Amino acid sequence: MLLLLGWLAYYTLHSVLAATSVKAAVAARWPLFTRYYRLAYNVLAAVLLAGLLFYQQQRPATALWEQRSGLLITGYALLLGGTGLGLLALRGYNLAEFGGWGYLRPGNLPVSTDLNTSGLNARMRHPLYTGLLLALAGYLLVAPTLPHLISVACSALYVLVGVRLEERKLRHHFGQAYTHYQTRVPMLLPRLRKD
Repeated sequence: MLLLLGWLAYYTLHSVLAATSVKAAVAARWPLFTRYYRLAYNVLAAVLLAGLLFYQQQRPATALWEQRSGLLITGYALLLGGTGLGLLALRGYNLAEFGGWGYLRPGNLPVSTDLNTSGLNARMRHPLYTGLLLALAGYLLVAPTLPHLISVACSALYVLVGVRLEERKLRHHFGQAYTHYQTRVPMLLPRLRKD
């Protein structure tokens, strides 16, 4: 039960701190902190995630089902495939902006102003989330315990809710260009053929 509450608290905090209104409030109150917000957000997320995963590993766990070689192979394939897809997806991002360390450099903030519709983003709007969902499914097949099921279920639910929240922010930021992109490119499942 504590693990479930931990994941719910983690993802709620993650969403609240990512909200545009919270960022604006922080910028109004502490304008000098604005350039460090993204990095602080990512460091906090990483520390809390590490704590949750450590707590998860301390929970007693028995297998929910008998581990068979076919499920294990499928699990590792999903885990590796999802991780690979996620790493490929990251190549399409401005990692200095995404990670927050680009804001530490003097000068202009490294904000992306163009909508990226190339590479994997030409096939699906959120390849990073698709990779994460595949990796989560693989993780559960490889290690089918109740603590892992709780973590995977909470994380998958968060991705499905979070992608909708992110879509709203992207529509607001990019306007008609993003609305048009939504009509042409699917959200999570790749379009296999080009138009």
